Amino acid sequence: MESNLGNIIISAASGGTLPAIWHMIPEGVKNRCGQGFDRLTGRLTRKWDQEDKKENADVDDDIKREGNKSEAQRKVLDLLVPDVAKTISADPVLLERATVEMMGDAYRKQENKDAVAEEALKDIGEKHTDSSDTREALDEDWLNFFSSYAEKATSERTRQLWGRILSGEVRHPGRFSLPTLRLLSEIDQKTASSFVEISSFVIRNAIYIPLEYKSEHFSDFLRLENAGLINGVSASLAITFQEKPDTPAHIVDEDFVILIKTNENKIKNLKITAIILTDTGTELLKIIDKPQKNPDKMAKLEEALKENISISRYSIHKITHKNENSLNYDMNPISSWDRK
Repeated sequence: MESNLGNIIISAASGGTLPAIWHMIPEGVKNRCGQGFDRLTGRLTRKWDQEDKKENADVDDDIKREGNKSEAQRKVLDLLVPDVAKTISADPVLLERATVEMMGDAYRKQENKDAVAEEALKDIGEKHTDSSDTREALDEDWLNFFSSYAEKATSERTRQLWGRILSGEVRHPGRFSLPTLRLLSEIDQKTASSFVEISSFVIRNAIYIPLEYKSEHFSDFLRLENAGLINGVSASLAITFQEKPDTPAHIVDEDFVILIKTNENKIKNLKITAIILTDTGTELLKIIDKPQKNPDKMAKLEEALKENISISRYSIHKITHKNENSLNYDMNPISSWDRK
């Protein structure tokens, strides 16, 4: 059946995003996709079972329905604690109420997991070019925890969030840790909104802001620190940049590079105060919808640099080319400052 995994997933899924790009997805991602999708929905297992039992297709429909009914009743009884079962079996009304409540709860949980699985498939389809070619399987313990959280995703937004997490883990195994899953299952709306808001200030894994701005928004930053998303609020932290005689210290953003010179050539390591994202915060940053370009981002960074008495001057340049090994930028700065 593994060779038909794509067809089985496509027929089991209700969304229409996956089929068009399935052939472009690495085999390891396909297998992990099937593994995660089946854990949440069970649809692939049912499809496989149906394929394996085609030779029994002539079984009478009434017998099939009766078998399904008996199996459903057995599962309900298995869920009941024996002593409780004895008590309610003598009361048909109570038994019916208990059964309806249990089945209703199971249905809602499965509905949530199905919705998360569909969101994951959609996200995998949209981001298939950002995928690892490793054939490593998803960790079973990770899937167990994830499934227990996904079953509680009742809102569309929450389902989308968990779907993106599964998509990220399928495309890059190990991207989301268990502590991150636990935090996201407990985070409140206010904390989540605060994190989305400050995400537009992030440069790599740090936020550079002046003291005044930090004081004005201290309660929001402290909430995020207490949630385990950032550090450097209650206790000051700094990032160290190395300066060489022929190479200034530099901060690299998505589109710009900031070149920094210190007051004295003897200073080899420049420390700049920053709020730093934790590992969990960094993982969360990969899946949220960050606000559009923040015009205050560079302005606040410049204010923070001017507050650092070790910095004598800086210049900001637009990046023209960037990869892992090289960085090219326009020599004419778009902004510059000199302490003199």
